[in-house]
Formats: sequence, C-alpha cells, structure tokens
Amino acid sequence: MCMALAVSVASADEPATWYTIVADSGATLGHVSLQVAARADGRDLIESQQIYLRERGGVANRTTTRTVVREEADGRVSSIESTARTGRSWSRTNATVGANRVDVVRETPTGSGRESVALPADIRFDDGEALLQSWTPASTPRLEFTNFDSDSMAVERIVIEPLGAADAQGRINAVRWRYEGQDLRGVSRIALEHGRLVEVAQPMFGETFRVRLTDRTTAERRHPPYQVIPNMAQRAPFQISQEARRGHIRYRYAFREGVTFPLPQTGEQRARTDGAFITLDICDACGPGLPTDEAYLAAARRSTTWLQSDHPRLQAMAAAARGYDVSDARKMEVLLQRAIPYLEEADFNGHYSALDTLERRKGDCTEAAVLLAALGRAAGIPTRVASGVSYSRQSYHGVSNAFIPHSWVVAYVDGHWRSFDLALREFDSAHIALTIGDGDPRSIAAAGQLASLLRLDTMAEVRARPAG
Repeated sequence: MCMALAVSVASADEPATWYTIVADSGATLGHVSLQVAARADGRDLIESQQIYLRERGGVANRTTTRTVVREEADGRVSSIESTARTGRSWSRTNATVGANRVDVVRETPTGSGRESVALPADIRFDDGEALLQSWTPASTPRLEFTNFDSDSMAVERIVIEPLGAADAQGRINAVRWRYEGQDLRGVSRIALEHGRLVEVAQPMFGETFRVRLTDRTTAERRHPPYQVIPNMAQRAPFQISQEARRGHIRYRYAFREGVTFPLPQTGEQRARTDGAFITLDICDACGPGLPTDEAYLAAARRSTTWLQSDHPRLQAMAAAARGYDVSDARKMEVLLQRAIPYLEEADFNGHYSALDTLERRKGDCTEAAVLLAALGRAAGIPTRVASGVSYSRQSYHGVSNAFIPHSWVVAYVDGHWRSFDLALREFDSAHIALTIGDGDPRSIAAAGQLASLLRLDTMAEVRARPAG
C-alpha cells in the first residue's frame, strides 16, 4: 500500500535524497528515495519506495514501488512509468501524457487494461513543489491547485493551509488536503523549511507516520514488519448484539487533531457534523443515498482498470443474472453467490483487481468488494466500493469486539442505493463507510487515513417508541 508522500527531490547534481517512514509509536514502515537523473533531452524524476508489512500469523511481505516521471527539456512531463511488487505479484503502469489527456495502460500477470484521463488546462505534475518554494502564507493563506497524482494516475485537487505562523527558524507547518472530485482522498501535515518539504505526517493504520529526511544508512536499516490490523482496529465500548446490528445504531465520533471532514451518505448511512463531532445514523433506510443523476450512474457503470466489467470473463459470469426477469437487488444477490467460490482462500497481502482476483481465486474484503462491484457493472447495475470499518465480535487477527478495516459494495438497485457485502455475506448497521470509490487502492487507503483521525465517542441502539 503506497503512501502519498510528495517530498522534495534532490537536484540533478546531488545524490539521492532519503526518507524514513516512522510511526509516532516508534515502529518503522519503510523508506523512500528520490533522485533526479539527467538526460540529453531532459531529466527523469525517480521515486523508489519500500514498505514492509505482515498480518498476524501470515508471511511478511515487502511492497516495492518504483516510479519514473520523465520530463522533457522544457519541463513538460511526457510519461510516467510505475512498477510495484508484493511477494510474487507485480503490476506495471505506463502513462503517456498528451496536451489534454493521459493515456494509462496497467499490466498485471492476468492481462492489461487501458483508460484515458482528461486533463484540465492548469494541471501540475509536481505536487506543488515549485509553488511551495515561494509560498508565503501571510499573503496567500490558502494554496490550491490541481495535480496529476502519479500513484493513482488520477487528477486531484490539493489544498494547503498553514497551521499558525512560521517559527523562529522559518519552519512552516501546514495541513495538506487531497481531493478527487469532491471526495477526500488524503490528509496530512507537512513541514517546510525555506521552501523545502522536510517532513510529512500522515495518519495511517490507526496512528501517524512521519516521512522524515535522513541518510541512506538510516533509511535502509533493517526493521521488523509492521502489523496492520492490530494497530488499526478500534475496540468497541461493549459487544453489539446481532439484534442491534439488524436495527438502527447511532455512532458519535470525535475528530482527532482538530481536523474535520465530511463522511459519505449512503442508502443506509446519514452523517451530521456538529463542531468537533460527527454523528452517523445507520439502518436499512437511514441514509439519503449517493447521487442518482444520469452522469453519476453512468460513471458507476463504466469499466475501469480495477473493475474490468467489459472483460469477456466477467461479462460471461454476469450473463445469467443480466438475463433474469427479476429485480436488480435480486440480481446482485445472485452475483454475490456466483462470486463466493473465487474468495474461498483468504489472502490479506496486496490489493488486486477484479480480473486478478478471478485468476488468483483468493483475497480479502477488498478483493471481494472489487469483484462484486465489477460483476454488478457487467450486469448493467451501477456500483461503487465503500470502504471503512465493520464490527467483529469474534477474534480477527488477534483482536475481538472491535471495528476493523472493511470494504463492501453499494449498488443502485430498484430506484435506490443499497449495500451488499460479499466478504461477510450480509450488510448490517455495524458497517461504517468512510470513503466511496471504484475499487482503486487510493480510495481504500484513504479510509484507513480517515479512520486514524476519528475517535469513537459514543454509540447507542435506536429503537422506535412503542405504539400508544
């Protein structure tokens, strides 16, 4: 799982710049190196990242990512190449940058997928690095721009706001927000010294990780793998009964670190922000649902590089449900049953597309959600992937009676949005959605970031008053 770092690169006549990724608890996640390689006709900006993770009882895995951004002599970005490896699995993404679009090809052992991303006229490719070098918060208290993110291969809107005045050494602390459309995809605190980004503090996995400038020896020092689930799980104040989970539950969360943000409103989830708190009501019909305009529904039907709903194999799996003379809700239930055999072996390492999941025949809740969402789209049903947390009473990775990371599907069926959960087989009121996306790693990782910025304050079962 990649972290959105966007730290400053070395100049062409300097060696690589090294950073460590360290939690406030002292645990190490991995390291990053950034380098500039000169060419006769321009330069290459090279970022290499290594993350070392292990789930409880599982095999430790290193995820390595290498991204090369190619700039021409005039500074224009012409291409982006990225390769990622986790254990024996790999993916490669090549992006060709044109005047008004980026053509993206993503390859995995199961095949390749293509998509084009439209570019606004004022798009940047440097995460605002050049802007930060001359930024003076006193005169420009809000720095906002559009950027092409080389990790997600998507257009994003970045907003940077200072956290107070510069200190005596000229160090500026600020908060950086990343949005994809209107959806929050990342939040971090950054530190600048004389225009250079020297630290990024990013919530992730239930704590805050700091990307800090260091030397190569320190960055590459051996460390134990980081265990994700035990750190990200949030214990419930009491056990939630099955009866309560089938009904209406109200949750009240406090925002940590003074950072407030909206949460999605699905067909089952209603969100209300009140100062430093947000209240979530979750039940079968509690929420207003996602948008229902034709443009939104059309986007929720299209094939992507993660939800390859136009692939013949997924089309064939969805063909029977597509032809049934039944409701769309019933079609989703049929597709859910059809997908179960492809997730019989649990695998918590990495994140894979719908087609990769069919080939591998294993995965966790994220693969389950991606596969079901792709099958729904293949059947002509608009779907999105919801990511957040769900309650587990049983022991899961050594943690019980807790809310743990989870993903499921929201589908537009029979005139309204409804949730379907392939991994747990059913949706209940102990599912809390933090992000809505298209099964891409970034929207799923964003849920982990936002969970780290929320603290469960209270929760209560809401019951209807007896008649009379």
